[in-house]
Amino acid sequence: MVEILSPAGNIGALKSAVASRTDAVYLGLEQFNARLKADNFSTQNLTEWVEFCHLYGVKVYVTINTLIKENELNDLDKILIACENSGVDAIIVTDLAVVSKAKKICPSVAMHASTQMGVHNYLGAKFLEELGFSRVVLSRECKIEDIKEIKKHTNLEIEYFVHGAMCVCFSGGCLLSSISSGNSGNRGLCLQPCRKEYKESLTGSSGYLISPKDQCLIDNLKQLIDAGVDSLKIEGRLKSDEYVGLITEKYRKAVDGLTIDNKDYSEMKRVFNRGGFSKGYAFDSKGNLLYTKTQNHIGEKIGEVLNCSKCKDYFKIEIKSDFELHNGDGVKIFRNGTEVGGFEISIIEKNKNNYKLYSKIPFSRGDIVNITLDSNLRQKFENPILPKIKVTVSCNIKNDSVHFVADYKNNKIEYFEKCNFELASNNPASIDEIKKQLCKTGDTPFEFEIDDIKIYENLFIPKSLINGIRRNFTDFLRVEIIKINSRKKGAISNKIAQNEIAVFKQKYQILSPENSDIIITDKIDFDGEKLKSITKIVVNHNNFNEIILNYAKNHNNLYVKLPKIAMKADLNIILDFVKNLPLSVGIYADNLYQYYLALITKRKVIGGLGLNIFNSESVKLLGLNSFVVSSELNQNEIENIGLPCSVYAFGFLPVMTFSHCPVKHFTNCSCSDCKYKEYNLSDKYGEYKVARIKVANCYFEMLNSSCHLIEKNTISNSNFACIDVTNFENQENIIDNYLNNSCIILNNSIKLTKGQYLRGVK
Repeated sequence: MVEILSPAGNIGALKSAVASRTDAVYLGLEQFNARLKADNFSTQNLTEWVEFCHLYGVKVYVTINTLIKENELNDLDKILIACENSGVDAIIVTDLAVVSKAKKICPSVAMHASTQMGVHNYLGAKFLEELGFSRVVLSRECKIEDIKEIKKHTNLEIEYFVHGAMCVCFSGGCLLSSISSGNSGNRGLCLQPCRKEYKESLTGSSGYLISPKDQCLIDNLKQLIDAGVDSLKIEGRLKSDEYVGLITEKYRKAVDGLTIDNKDYSEMKRVFNRGGFSKGYAFDSKGNLLYTKTQNHIGEKIGEVLNCSKCKDYFKIEIKSDFELHNGDGVKIFRNGTEVGGFEISIIEKNKNNYKLYSKIPFSRGDIVNITLDSNLRQKFENPILPKIKVTVSCNIKNDSVHFVADYKNNKIEYFEKCNFELASNNPASIDEIKKQLCKTGDTPFEFEIDDIKIYENLFIPKSLINGIRRNFTDFLRVEIIKINSRKKGAISNKIAQNEIAVFKQKYQILSPENSDIIITDKIDFDGEKLKSITKIVVNHNNFNEIILNYAKNHNNLYVKLPKIAMKADLNIILDFVKNLPLSVGIYADNLYQYYLALITKRKVIGGLGLNIFNSESVKLLGLNSFVVSSELNQNEIENIGLPCSVYAFGFLPVMTFSHCPVKHFTNCSCSDCKYKEYNLSDKYGEYKVARIKVANCYFEMLNSSCHLIEKNTISNSNFACIDVTNFENQENIIDNYLNNSCIILNNSIKLTKGQYLRGVK
């Protein structure tokens, strides 16, 4: 049976999810949690709420889905110990440092790979399976055909986001909040600069140009399930309790095979939607991914402003609506699709479906009125009614004991209690009386169905005594049901034994050269002489030509940079391309699928910037000697890793990768009439160049508005530089000057930055 997985950013949301009959919840603790702004849970109260969920048969997954600095690895141990001791069912992992530690500290807790790992094809998924992950949370960019391929090639459970907010950037690859504010999305502190206004240079339009709509796939569940999805994930750990409860309720209704009607869609829109709903990446959105007019909740249209009149110190807004409005509802007013204001409803007059409402500010005739807060829905989920746990009970009563046998989901639970009942001189206890008292479960979580009651001898049984026995039985039952719904202590939840990492490393000879300077280029002269001093040259896949291939046949310092995203059609092309490369050409791995591709083709591998390497544990797990450390670490944090690494020292840092086609969105062109050319997105901080990466599909890379420049002589002697000279004309001069600590002459219009090298991220 497919699982519904609900967000629990706080206790209220967790209760709402359980009341709406979710199958599992995911929640974060005080550290290493990608939603640090949520109220969250703690290592102190985790056991309490895990037991609460397990009582209702709901699984609990703890998010450990941020990148972890070297000096935080001891704190990670504490979080993992809490997960083991509290009985959580799984941890959701982003940083590979968690893997080896989890196998030692909490081997009975299953590992799920976070969407932040950017897994979107079967190669990346296969790698994680070999490390011992039991589930992968696929990136939102993953399409139906890729889900099928992953299911075909692995035994992993597949979790997929079906509802809620969308990131415009490829999962785990966004550095925009980090470079603009120091608040890293990879550390749970994203300020969502993607939701701000931008201007594009293709057509000159402006607005919220990289702000996606919310996703709603409630109509597509059968296709997802048929493709192999095991868990339907609802986004929203920063959303309200009523959002969590209502969206869970609707997906439960759909999974149970009931028809989703207009009322259901209406309520989902009211509780939260950003620009309407899209079908995301899994299904054809027809350019419907973004909403450029506003970046907030727009609710549902309920009418238009018919009239606005001044009344003393307020305005009377007249609207006509077929919806029943109530005091306390919230509305927003839109003009030409743009929000111009809003207010809480206070009804002055009502005549059938005509309303006159109180407002402090005026609005214009024809303005659209959307309801964004339904007070009835909020009230419904303020104190959610938890479902009763139905248990079938039999009871045998003797003069010296009471014996209960409970049937809970085909599990037999027995309870004995010694008693000392007297024989009745008259009026002995009857079966009906005992049944009546046993069924008084009151405010307990249980509802008893009495299967059989036997009373041996004529006994006098006071009501107070049988009530006390019932309370003892329900307390015992609670503990036993929690045990039934909990994983067994000491059991290995992962599908392979504890030594997956050792087995993995024995299986593959990880070819990673010693660290040194790394040059990423697309235009230098491959005559063989000028490049002898450079030990690692990285060339984009689409720049490979006969000259470069001939160079590779006689040299051992060339690496290919593959696209970060490779869906099924792209992957087929990439596999053929790599197959035909000389074996001397290594792979610069910007995604886990590329790392795994290097292993299975027995090629050298460099850990690229896209692997988000933050600590020594992840380096050791991957067996890397050569890697580019995350650009989000400062100089001291890099030194703390204690391993030689390359620092991203020069170039325009990629801050976002788009899987949708922004050109189609801006120009209304089609693939057969493509109007692509390099363009810029601009905000108050500067201009961000956007360039296309084309395989079978097109992807787009957004570059930082400033050029990284960390001088060679400021990098520690134990570390090296990674310089990316693509997007520059005089590449050979830049390389020579940089490596020789000479002055690099750039266009005066180019702004320079040291990125996070001096300050780091929070």
